[in-house]
Amino acid sequence: MAWWWIDSAVTCDQQDEYSYHGVCLIELRRRAESGDNPAQWAYGNYLSGIRPFEQAYEWHLKAMHGARTGLDLRRSMDAYCDKVPGFDARTVESTMQRVVQTSPDAHLRLFQFYLSIPPCSAFSLDQASAQIPQLTQCAHLTLAEYFRAVQRERYTVSTTTRAAIEVNIERCEKDLLHPPPDGPHVREFMPVQLQDIADLRRSLAALRP
Repeated sequence: MAWWWIDSAVTCDQQDEYSYHGVCLIELRRRAESGDNPAQWAYGNYLSGIRPFEQAYEWHLKAMHGARTGLDLRRSMDAYCDKVPGFDARTVESTMQRVVQTSPDAHLRLFQFYLSIPPCSAFSLDQASAQIPQLTQCAHLTLAEYFRAVQRERYTVSTTTRAAIEVNIERCEKDLLHPPPDGPHVREFMPVQLQDIADLRRSLAALRP
């Protein structure tokens, strides 16, 4: 991998922030070592392609434990849950619960986390349902995942949760008409489409009373 480091050093001033295909790896490592959270995730991602993988996990653990905002919580935490040492479900959950106290947009990450499939032991439709009223953004993709889990588990959705889903769908309708600007907060990785809203309303109407 020496060529990559050499090329990165030469083209460092031409490259994009936090992309290990674009950013100078020397600068990326410097930022990671200084505590820059996105750089720690990015540097860990780079190292995850190089055996052994322990160094990558160490950087991802540093990034997780150093999380302060919703954007500091990554979906890779779900992927590592109960698979990689240090990423046991209880630790990941407690990290997210700490972050939501000052960064409410992170409730989306908790919502996604409680829908995690095995081997992650966090799955709980009761806990996932409790996050829906706390959401601060349109969660069309995760709500679709929630509906699939509800159907699979034959789970009864409470009246309170139905009302919270309706509020979120209305938020999605507003976002469709007036897309929110990019900002330093958690959001679904794809913007909402008209079909997404139609599908959510159909799923909501199909819930067992």
